[in-house]
Amino acid sequence: MKKIAIVLCFALLTIGLFATLEWTEAVAIRQGVNIEWFRTGIETTDGGAIYVWSDTKLGERDLWAQKVDGAGNMVWGEPVLIDGKPDRQEDPVITRTSDNNYVIAWIDFSADLDGDVYAQKIDGEGNLLWQEGGVPVCTLAGMQIDLNMEPDNEGGVYIIWVDSRNPSKDLFGQRLSANGSPLWIVNGIPIANGLGDEMQNTMLPDGEGGMIIAYTHSYASNDDLYAKRFNANGTMVWQNTLVISEAEGSQSDIRMAALNDGNFVFTWADKRSADTDIYAQKINLAGDLLWGSYLIVYSDQNGLARPQVNPRIVKTSDNGVIIVWEDFRLDTQNPDLFAQKISASGIKQWSEQGIALCTAEFAQVGPRLASDNNGGCFVVWDDLRNGNAPNVDIYAQHLSASGNALWEANGKAICIAPNEQSGSLIKVSNNIVFINWMDIRNGSVGIYYQALTYEGTVLLAVNGAEVFWGLSGDAPLDNYLILKRSSDVVIIWQDTRFANDGYRLFFQFLNPDGSIDFEPNGHPVTVSVGGSQSTPSAVVTPDDQIAIVWEDARGDNPKVYAQLLSASGERLWGEQGMELTVNSPLRQKDPKVSYYNGSLYFGWSGSDQVETSFFYHIYGQRIYNGQKMWGPNGILISTLAQSDLRNECTLYELIDNYYVWHRINPALATQTIWVKRVAEDGSAMDGWQEEGIQTSNYNDWDAIQLFPKAHKTPEGIFVMWRDLRNDYIQNYWGQHIAENGTYLWNPVGVNLNDNQKEQEKASIVVNSSGITFAWCENINGMNDIMAQKYSFPGEPLWTNSGYYVVQRDSAQSDPCLVYFPDGNYLISWADFLNIESDLYYKYITENGEMIGAPQGNVLCNASKSQYQPQTAILNNKAYTVWADGRSSGKTEILGLYAQKLGNGTPVTDVTIPPLQSLILHQNYPNPFNPETTISFTLKDPALSLKLNIYNIKGQLVKTLYDGALQKGQHSFVWNGTDETNCQVSSGVYFYRLSNGKESRQRKMVLLK
Repeated sequence: MKKIAIVLCFALLTIGLFATLEWTEAVAIRQGVNIEWFRTGIETTDGGAIYVWSDTKLGERDLWAQKVDGAGNMVWGEPVLIDGKPDRQEDPVITRTSDNNYVIAWIDFSADLDGDVYAQKIDGEGNLLWQEGGVPVCTLAGMQIDLNMEPDNEGGVYIIWVDSRNPSKDLFGQRLSANGSPLWIVNGIPIANGLGDEMQNTMLPDGEGGMIIAYTHSYASNDDLYAKRFNANGTMVWQNTLVISEAEGSQSDIRMAALNDGNFVFTWADKRSADTDIYAQKINLAGDLLWGSYLIVYSDQNGLARPQVNPRIVKTSDNGVIIVWEDFRLDTQNPDLFAQKISASGIKQWSEQGIALCTAEFAQVGPRLASDNNGGCFVVWDDLRNGNAPNVDIYAQHLSASGNALWEANGKAICIAPNEQSGSLIKVSNNIVFINWMDIRNGSVGIYYQALTYEGTVLLAVNGAEVFWGLSGDAPLDNYLILKRSSDVVIIWQDTRFANDGYRLFFQFLNPDGSIDFEPNGHPVTVSVGGSQSTPSAVVTPDDQIAIVWEDARGDNPKVYAQLLSASGERLWGEQGMELTVNSPLRQKDPKVSYYNGSLYFGWSGSDQVETSFFYHIYGQRIYNGQKMWGPNGILISTLAQSDLRNECTLYELIDNYYVWHRINPALATQTIWVKRVAEDGSAMDGWQEEGIQTSNYNDWDAIQLFPKAHKTPEGIFVMWRDLRNDYIQNYWGQHIAENGTYLWNPVGVNLNDNQKEQEKASIVVNSSGITFAWCENINGMNDIMAQKYSFPGEPLWTNSGYYVVQRDSAQSDPCLVYFPDGNYLISWADFLNIESDLYYKYITENGEMIGAPQGNVLCNASKSQYQPQTAILNNKAYTVWADGRSSGKTEILGLYAQKLGNGTPVTDVTIPPLQSLILHQNYPNPFNPETTISFTLKDPALSLKLNIYNIKGQLVKTLYDGALQKGQHSFVWNGTDETNCQVSSGVYFYRLSNGKESRQRKMVLLK
């Protein structure tokens, strides 16, 4: 009870000092589903099929399944969640067990970044039969990938995977019982672990409770083929590994089919000759080769030899096999499909050359086969005949026992919807042929299927029925914005969801309660324009309209387009936006927009031809009431002398009617920063030159000024840039220019915070008390975050060297600094303390005191990486949006998430008067057990400094430090012991910092 009272007392003392995140969960502004289709499906015994995939609709990548029937019904209603543990589950395989259930296995990254193997069993109703989260098959450290699975004859399964424990890539396996128990040793037994790599494999039950596996062995420059047989106990049945082929050259892509009489037929791609051919072999359960050394399915080793690759095999009902492969004999660039049937005795049943299954235009690839139970088979493939990539479609054929095509010549069109359909799979159940595929007809990935009769009659809608669909793509870095409006914030971003058609800009209104106004994942700024839109810039007008400008690649040359959205989000400048110029130079880029005095000002870098070369110069346009005021093509802002036309000018900022750009003078090898303020007619304002004003009149040989940032001030404009003068170390310089174009600071500029360190990624705010900025400071190869404040006349206010916002043994990046109406600040950043970056934030008082934990408070530490926070302040609340990689897996996938924070800066505590030389931070954690960190900032060096711990009676408990310290931020750890290193009791303690003239004191609570 006493402990609770202490905590409550401490909580009351700290109310108002630290804000918490105001939304329990971050709000998904743009979160994709990002389906990964792994060609995972199985026929059911009741005339249906089960399909399995992974997606990120819940944020991280999870595993899902759905059962379909021949009438287009989703039998289980909503998809069934197979596994939703943290991080990602992907690359599933499925098989039907002997007890008429189904086992799904997958690669699981919830506990190992390299991947483990897990499995789950479901029944025909979609019920999970094993423990939630699946049973572990292999959780050994290291990589496990590339699953293969077949049933045993007791309701369990054999699972094979590629394993790097040795550390070459080997094959390991496990047998699971019907209830999911491992029957072999934990983490599996070695199936093939010789020198070199064993990866690609094919496996089937041996019909006697064990299994047979064949695999490709890679060593040196050749690939060879081997086979083994294992019994139910995991013991190898054959005394020696069976050699399928050790011929010269490489043999690969081995596949197998089981015949009725306990024999097995293998097929593979064989390059013992000049080009790859298709070979085959038959074995029995004793491991004997039954077709001599090999059987050549097809070879064209002559003067026009062309490769044959990727064979697939299926057993036919008359105890033969059909082999289909990709064949380049008619086209060296685009393969066709050929097929051959072979009897159990090894006799080719069709033409010696095989039959042409499909020889349509362009490529036919990725065949999959299923028996028709009448001596023939069904074949499905991905087909590019309708215009080549990305126009990939699905075609299929029914081959009779004699090799006749029973459907349309060259295949029946299963799906010819727009964009890409690929990854086709075919299964047969109760005389219904099920074909499914990955489909991007709507710009994002979905899973579709079609059901057909044996005669080829389609049973579902033309182009198939949707099994599941969801948004794909992501929101790329450096291409999103957040802006405040009168009662909400607007978020604008580039979106890759329509990658085949071009990236598009989307927007969303986010309300203070966390709700959104438009459909989930945003509303497009324009309709489809057939080209990518990038680098958006936007401004909110006083009546809550939003002007957006971007670079647009819809035509031959990228141009700048703009859109005006009404307060409720309607497109006011046409469905496709407004082009800012009639002419179409080689390229327009770096679009910017601002609002000033009732007009919208636009700027961009435009490519001009100078003799035979092209150089960028700065152009602008003013729009008033929807009308272009500076002519159809805008006006030149960066006016140059004829001799300087080869100077390259690129726009960086447009604030009110101030244009800020970077200029390269190739004749002088200098790079400088320029500003120009324009009047309503586009001419230079009084006091400004038509050429603009250079922010620094430093023009020596090392005048290299880069990456300007700017902000409006009450007196004009503040510009800062990275400058290499004197030492070629890029640190920030700045200039304050009055409204009339005069320098307010030193004409050469002011070195804003010269710590002899590289500086980058500055963020600026301006309020009534001065100009404040934060940046990344390179400390021994890793960035920390610093901040500084200047008065408008140009005096540093937070010491000459600024304050550290955070210092730790990790890299910090992308600081975003904003201020609240009371003049205090919020800063957020990305921190790479772990393998992946998280987001942190901290409050800073107007006089530079850092509030909260020294390392900052967690804004978001979801799985994977979070980047580039951006914040807008609305009604004393902060709204932060960031790029969020929680859906990432094989590739990084970035969504957008947002969080709301309150103003957590404290009201001045009368018991702790503000001091100019000492800033004592609150300890962290607090309450604590067993230790806490005490941090403070010295604005000046201290010759005699003490940091003491006192109990509630005022008695000295321990002296943590007594001596001299340099200015800057310092931290000490108290482990709850006294001067004799004995543990003290729980309770309230005080820590006091004193330099002999001034002292500061704070409370902390030790809990045990």
